[in-house]
Formats: sequence, C-alpha cells, structure tokens
Amino acid sequence: MYLRCLLVPTAPGLDATRRLDAALRLCRRLNAHIGVAFMAPGPAEVLAGIASLGPIDGLAISAIARGVREAAAEGEAALRAWCAREGVPLTSRPERLDSTFASWTEHTGEVEPLLTLAGRVNDLVIVDRPDPEEPFTGRALDTALFSVGRPTLMIGQSVPADLLSHVVIAWNGSLEATRLIGQSITLLHEAGRVTVVHAETGRRTEMRAADLSAYLRWHGIVAESMALPVPEGMSVGAAILGAAEAQGASMLALGAYTHSRVRELLLGGVTRHVIENARMPVLMGH
Repeated sequence: MYLRCLLVPTAPGLDATRRLDAALRLCRRLNAHIGVAFMAPGPAEVLAGIASLGPIDGLAISAIARGVREAAAEGEAALRAWCAREGVPLTSRPERLDSTFASWTEHTGEVEPLLTLAGRVNDLVIVDRPDPEEPFTGRALDTALFSVGRPTLMIGQSVPADLLSHVVIAWNGSLEATRLIGQSITLLHEAGRVTVVHAETGRRTEMRAADLSAYLRWHGIVAESMALPVPEGMSVGAAILGAAEAQGASMLALGAYTHSRVRELLLGGVTRHVIENARMPVLMGH
C-alpha cells in the first residue's frame, strides 16, 4: 500500500513541531502530503463539561466560540511559520499530487469521531506519546489505534534525522502485527536496514512457522532476523526496547495490544511498556 497522505492531528495549545518534522522526513522519501487537522471542542462540548457549574448565558457561549477561533488562528500561524522555515508549500490545491506539501483543516467537536473519520481517509496517523498533562495526546493515540484502521506513528521527545535508516520489527505472528506489516510495506521498502526481532516466549514455535523475513524477501525487502532471549524478571516490552536501542533503531514497529487493553492496563504488557518508555518513534497497528 502506498503511503501518500500523512495525517497530523493537533489541538489548541499543542506544539506540533516534532510530529511535523517526522512527517516531513517521511514525506520527502515518499512524495507524500502532510494533512494537519486542528481539532477543538465546540461550544456544545465545552458547555457539557461545565454544565454543573451553573447557568450559561449567551456571552459565555460567544466567548467559548471566540476562544476556539483564536486557538485555530494561532495553530494555523504556527504551521505557516514551520512551512516557511522548511520550504514546504501550504496549499489545498497543489500543482502536483506526487510532491510534498501541507494542508490545514479545522474541525470542532469530540476528538474521537473527528479523528476516526479523518484518519480513515489517510494512510498514516502521526501522534505524540501520551502526556498526562495534555489529555488530547492520549485520546488521539487511543483513537488512532482502536478506531481508525490505519498505521499509527507515535513520536517521542526526539525525531531521528532519518526515521527509516533502521527499522526494527517486533514480530510475534499476531493478527495485529500481520495487519501492520501489510499496511507498511511501502515504509519498509524505503528503510535502509530492517531487522526482525523474535522474542523467545511460549509462542516461539508459531513465530517460526510464520517466517516474516522470508515473506519480506518476496516483496524485495532483505531483513535480518534475530532471536531475542528474555531474561528472567524482565518484561518482553523491556527486552524489545532494549534490543532496538542496542541495534541503533531509528523506528520500532509492532502490533499493538495483542492482549486486550484492559488486561494490559491491569497486568502490564508489551504495548503499554513501549508506549510509556519508548524514546524512538514507534509504528503501531491494532
């Protein structure tokens, strides 16, 4: 599948620079488009959250609407400044579709339905690692993973100069990992190096039967394969992250929430550990 449309959702007060930088570095390899979608709660959503505080008059509603407009204007101005610095055209009518450009759209309402609909008409959703002080970041990641049906790229505190210099794939033969590989073949084709990591767990036999490296060769991708022992007392997530860092990975790819999300929240799990601790960009699919 070609990746031509990369979606960067953002919200009032959020700095999208890291996500834009990551999107641009991918776009220049893929001749893709960066779609920046500004999502803010409208008056109805804000009022629903403060209804218990007492009656709301027309002036308050007008103030809420004005605040949303001002936040959107600030977000668009920040995007224009970033585009000017990076030499990226900001337009809704590009001269060529096989070129890198950015576009800006504004949406009001709840994050989940807005991002679900926007994400489904894009090829990749780029989000921040969840920050407890920024509720939008957690809601965006959850929605991208569970509702959109497209790969999700989570960006941490830094963005490698080349996100595709070395992609490490955490392979466990799961349905989630299989979907991610199928949707990300284009990215893997562009990678300078690909390593498939098999964590040595109880599913090791199943993973041998599903030889991902052999499959990738049929698609012109030469991947190294590495068995990863998991020391006693270490979680699989920690072992995978440690191996990826030791290998100098520029990106980690894994199927997300092979077990239920509730189970991972209660008992821990690979996805939860990676989301909470990864410093490198993480490509995920559910």
